[in-house]
Amino acid sequence: MTRDNGDAQDPAAEESSEAAPIELSAKWQERTLERRLSNARARALARSSRFLATALELVQESGRADFTVQTLIDRSNLSLRAFYQHFAGKEELLLALYENITSQFTEDIRQEVAAADGPMEQLEAFCRGFLSRAESSHKVGGRVATIYNLSLEIERPTEFAKVWEPLQKLLTRILTDCAKQGLVRTDLTPAQLTTLLNSTLTALAQIGVFNTGVRGAELTEDDMWAWCKQAVSPPAAVVKPKSAAKSGSTRSTTGRRAKKLTG
Repeated sequence: MTRDNGDAQDPAAEESSEAAPIELSAKWQERTLERRLSNARARALARSSRFLATALELVQESGRADFTVQTLIDRSNLSLRAFYQHFAGKEELLLALYENITSQFTEDIRQEVAAADGPMEQLEAFCRGFLSRAESSHKVGGRVATIYNLSLEIERPTEFAKVWEPLQKLLTRILTDCAKQGLVRTDLTPAQLTTLLNSTLTALAQIGVFNTGVRGAELTEDDMWAWCKQAVSPPAAVVKPKSAAKSGSTRSTTGRRAKKLTG
């Protein structure tokens, strides 16, 4: 008696049933590995953030960045090994700290610009945001950050440009919008205006941070904004004084009369 074909096991089905547990197991392992990596990244981020927060505390306390790596380790209660897992050395730590400060600086200004109506109002929000934060920057180690800013610009211009690129793009975008509405001078491009205005804001900020202004001639935020606005505004139309025009006409008439007499 022959066996019913319906009782026979399908080889393909048997292979599929065997592969399914393997596939599910592989996916489970991938998810487990992903969770472990995610947790490891979170722990690494927490440690690096702790190093940066501790470094900022040390800078704020002393007003200098001359702390040692060992001092940082002792204060953070983390290991030297953990430090070198995240940073190649103190210089890289300072750069990361500087990037954090400037990134927050840029984001705060961006939010104030977004809340302003109109291109010129956004330009004012940008300038005032820049100047006011620079003036109170001692709260985030502003003096040290400013000194580091100068040294980074000279010694590592590529890193310096990368750090400030988002803020420069924001200012260029604002000035471009102002130019489209005829609110700024046209003899310079928005990119050129960005360079000049940024240099002006930086210089004014350094006066506030280092107190290098002339005593008795302090500048308010209103004074500085008025100066910046005037610098980028279209030049006022030159109107010839009426007295000068009348005087010129009189001289011309007198000259013609003299010519007739001598002729």
